[in-house]
Amino acid sequence: MNLASLMTPPRKNEDHAAPRRLQLVRIQATVLLQGAVSAAQDSVKSFRHMRDVLTGAYSQARA
Repeated sequence: MNLASLMTPPRKNEDHAAPRRLQLVRIQATVLLQGAVSAAQDSVKSFRHMRDVLTGAYSQARA
C-alpha cells in the first residue's frame, strides 16, 4: 500500500474515473477497429478492380 494514499484523502472524482477510462478505451478500440475494417474493405475493392482490369472483365461490361 502506498504511504501517500494513507496521508491524503481520496479524491471525489476517483469513483467515476474508472468507468470514464473504460468508456474512452472502448471508444478508442471502436475507432481503431472501424479504421482497420475500412482499410480491409478498400484493399478488397482495389484487388477486385485490378483483377477485373487485368482479366479484361471491364471490356465485357462495356460491350
